[in-house]
Amino acid sequence: MRLNLSYALVSVVLSCLLAAAGDVSLATAGGFGCGSAVKDCYEKVSLPDTYASVAREVVVQSARTEVVREPVVVMTRVERLEIVPGRWQRDVFPAQYGSVERSVLLRPASVSYSVAPAQYRAVHETVVVRPGSWRWERQIDRHGRETMCRVSIPAETRVVRRQVMVAAEKRIAHTTPAVYQTVRQEVELAPQRVKHTYIPGSFAYAERRVVVRAAQDRLVSHPAVTSVVHQKVLVQKGGTSWRRTSGF
Repeated sequence: MRLNLSYALVSVVLSCLLAAAGDVSLATAGGFGCGSAVKDCYEKVSLPDTYASVAREVVVQSARTEVVREPVVVMTRVERLEIVPGRWQRDVFPAQYGSVERSVLLRPASVSYSVAPAQYRAVHETVVVRPGSWRWERQIDRHGRETMCRVSIPAETRVVRRQVMVAAEKRIAHTTPAVYQTVRQEVELAPQRVKHTYIPGSFAYAERRVVVRAAQDRLVSHPAVTSVVHQKVLVQKGGTSWRRTSGF
């Protein structure tokens, strides 16, 4: 950039020299200048340094580990205390007796059999003695004409009587019921039994302090503490440059 400004300055100077036709004079009020016909002039100026603000993270406090003492934890617990222990009680109940009526078999039931003869009745039936048939008969009428006629001969029957069995011979059972007698007898109504009963004990309640958790040391880790710091950093160093001005 500075090289380009130098070339521009040389060009301006040459232009001024050509415009003044070779006459060079000192400026009366402020140094050197160009002729009145030239309007493009440049002056040398100083450029300041260029800075920028950069954010940077810094450690304010380093990471550390701390030993923390945790106290003992105690609580009150209600406990049940046995004052009188429980026990089993044995009770014996004797057998129970009583008289009951009972039927006693004197003679068992029996079965006897008898035979009923077959039963018959008389029936009348018509029996064919000779079955019916037919024959040819020769007949001559009064005019002397002869004809043959087929004549039916009825069957010859007769009524006969015969015995028909109505009921077959059968065997009939005759049951004689059993004979019982009611007697009174002493019997055991309920057997002897033993009953075991549990009698619970007596209890009372009392408070007792117990340790839930013993005292202990615990390590607590603390992370590092950081902060952001803004720092001024030189980006470009200042120098000189040529700035365009109006002509004299």
